[in-house]
Parts: sequence; C-alpha cells; structure tokens
Amino acid sequence: MAKQQQRPQQRPQQQAKKTAPAPARRPAEKRESIFSAGSRDFIFGNKNLIYFGIGLGLILAGLLAMTGGAMPDPSKWEPERIYSFRRITLAPILMVAGFVVVILGIFKKPDDSATPLEPNDTATSA
Repeated sequence: MAKQQQRPQQRPQQQAKKTAPAPARRPAEKRESIFSAGSRDFIFGNKNLIYFGIGLGLILAGLLAMTGGAMPDPSKWEPERIYSFRRITLAPILMVAGFVVVILGIFKKPDDSATPLEPNDTATSA
C-alpha cells in the first residue's frame, strides 16, 4: 500500500475564518419562449403558415412521384420503369421547390405586425 501524505494542520487563525453567505436567490424571471414575440403572439403569420403548407405539399408530391417501379416479372428488366422522367427529373424538382417554398415561408416577414402611424404621419388625400 502506498503511504498517504498527511495534510499540514491549519493554524488556529485560519480555522476561525468563515466564508461569506451565499447570495439570496432572485425570484424566477419569466423567460421568453423562442416561439413567441413579446406577448403570446405566434412568430409566424397566416401567410407564413400557408407557405409551409404549400411547401409540405410539394415535398410530399415529390416523394409520391418517386414511389413504385416494381418489376411485374422478376426475370425481365425494364429500365423505363425505374429511370422514367417522373422519378429522375420531376420528383426531385418538386422536392427542391417544396424546400425553397418552406424556406421562403420562414424568412418572409409576417404582415400581421403592421406598425401604427405616428402622430406626424398623416395621410393626405388629394
């Protein structure tokens, strides 16, 4: 067994020293959610959600366009079933378009947050 080193004994002055008390806890502040802007409003407006729905529909249409292609006769190879225009060209275009529409929906500013007119901004009609 290895010998344990003995700690030097503390002087009586150091033993009498006390540490400062822990700081008092502040009441828990209400944190803002990443999904809300200020109050309880949703960050995305109706137009944004419409963009999300259209993008999701395009992505699902692209996935559906890729499905199928099973050979009816396992001993016969038909490349036009697998390598058709629908699976090779149309489906990826639909999916990329869907992702682009979803990204546009994320970055588009919602129209619901219209700024109120200032007192100096008066509309004059001719």
